[in-house]
Amino acid sequence: MSSLSDVARSIEACLTSRSPYCSGTLPVSPQQLVLYYGAAGYPPSSRVDLSNSTPEDLDRLSDACQPATFGVNREDVYDESYRKAGKLDIPNFAPSFDIGSTGLVDIVRDALLDGEDDQRRIKAEMYKLNVYGKDSFFKAHKDTPRGETMFGSLVVVFPTPHQGGEFVLRQDDHEWVVDFAKMISDSAEKPCVGYIAFFSDVEHEVRIVTAGHRVTLTYNLYFIPEKQAIPVISSPAPYEQRLRELLHTLLTNPDLLPEGGYLGFGLRHQYPVQTHMKVKRLQKCLKGNDATLARVLSTLGITWDVRVFYDNHGKYPNYLHKRIVDMGDGEVDRYMLGDHMGRGAEEVTYASLNGKAITETDGDNDIVRKLAKVTDMASMTCAESSFLAWGNEPSLEHLYGNVCIIADLPPSENRTIKGME
Repeated sequence: MSSLSDVARSIEACLTSRSPYCSGTLPVSPQQLVLYYGAAGYPPSSRVDLSNSTPEDLDRLSDACQPATFGVNREDVYDESYRKAGKLDIPNFAPSFDIGSTGLVDIVRDALLDGEDDQRRIKAEMYKLNVYGKDSFFKAHKDTPRGETMFGSLVVVFPTPHQGGEFVLRQDDHEWVVDFAKMISDSAEKPCVGYIAFFSDVEHEVRIVTAGHRVTLTYNLYFIPEKQAIPVISSPAPYEQRLRELLHTLLTNPDLLPEGGYLGFGLRHQYPVQTHMKVKRLQKCLKGNDATLARVLSTLGITWDVRVFYDNHGKYPNYLHKRIVDMGDGEVDRYMLGDHMGRGAEEVTYASLNGKAITETDGDNDIVRKLAKVTDMASMTCAESSFLAWGNEPSLEHLYGNVCIIADLPPSENRTIKGME
């Protein structure tokens, strides 16, 4: 039998094995590749056929663009050392490309989402058009979520002649490079567009365009809230089946937290959070591997929730919380942190998977539940609160909270795990 730590490492590896994007080419009619544009101060109803454009056509399109900005701390910033490209906002262009008639949204949903998620309704909302001319680029960055239900972005690349401008994605220690210039040129079906859809928290960049013009149309991807869940039958992806097998092996091991407690899984994606927010709201917004993990836990009959884990520097009590807390003004005693956190705070003892306490506190250990991590608890979604620590010389300190999926395990003798049928 594999050790608990071996199985936990396999679970971590399984959750990081799936690529966070999908890409390809899509054949379209020439009529879908006409673009009308007319920015302020530019002749109205300018037109370009993106399936058969000349360098002069694309130069005129580029000249009609404004310098592209990028988001930093919810502000649009212009800096050509970080991003050099042109943009047209929605009021200034009208593409004949109709994403609804192409079937691309269904293609993206089926390829990017797994299990029950690939049955969810999604919306692609047109965002803006970008033109990358020679020497244009966009350094590594992450997209700014525009609401709780936004889960990703879709970029459509038009068949305009260009070289370079490869799309690079990175997550954890993995890197993927998508060369649309080559992909579109090599496609047997013409005309066609290239496309790439990815989760919004995935780091990505556009490498330098060495020749020509790279013209793209970007859409924000949103889940459409369901008024009532519709039961569906869907086949799990291969990695989801493997994850279920690994979790079943872990959860049926009687040595796992024999007295009961919590299992922690750090979120692998970023979600928009704010002070005082109830993180339970994120349950309906989980995406990618996070959604898969939650779905598998439910399938195995395990109760789970989204909570914030506040690691209080080892010798002090640690806490799970239902909200993003603000420690506010005034002095705070780290030993009494829970009293300052308000309702929803629960003290926990950090433990190994076999239930042995890693940190001992002065609390009543018959009451304080144990928390063992299965995957890295340093979540991709975290929050920080500053406070004045009480002491002989008060000092400004920081409390970091990681938003995690927390599974609730009863004692092993009362534990029932659903089978693999």
